[in-house]
Amino acid sequence: METHEMTPEKSLQIINDAIEKSRRDFEKNAGYPMIIWGTIVLIFAIAVFIMLWKTGNASWNFLWFGIPATGWPISSILQKDRCRNGGKSFLSRSIGQIWITYGIFATVLCVVFAFTAPHLTGYITAVLLGFSAAITGLVLKNRFITAGGFLTGLGCTIAMFFVQSWITPMFFAAGAVLNLIIPGVMMNKKAE
Repeated sequence: METHEMTPEKSLQIINDAIEKSRRDFEKNAGYPMIIWGTIVLIFAIAVFIMLWKTGNASWNFLWFGIPATGWPISSILQKDRCRNGGKSFLSRSIGQIWITYGIFATVLCVVFAFTAPHLTGYITAVLLGFSAAITGLVLKNRFITAGGFLTGLGCTIAMFFVQSWITPMFFAAGAVLNLIIPGVMMNKKAE
């Protein structure tokens, strides 16, 4: 019987290879949910923008709640077949937890601000979107996603002080394109 001793270098190489394979596998399947959610966010952001612009009534900010209300069912239906194709890795679970945390914080803050300062809902959710995207980019070692996240988060934080509130949904729309749709398309292209 032949035995092979594992050197520390060989052990580290195996671990590194497993992590890189996990990252590649995640990126192969991550593009579709990003595109789905990005498109849903984009549609609602444009709808809120148009309604605020046309009416000036801040109550239209309640449309933001349509994102999770339509996003979860649509995402689960479209992703059902993809989720069957293998188990979840530590990386995919971690990134999923980042975005679930984003969803929880964004929803809770929208509820709070809907009744206290509705004009801030678009800014706050866009800043959180940028924060979540930046962390995702750092975890994936993807400079484009990281840069887009920082640009969105910091840009919306600064814009909050200088831009009229009815324009804020367009920042959120731009954030959806920059942080979800474009990276999702890039990941899909790379996976092909």
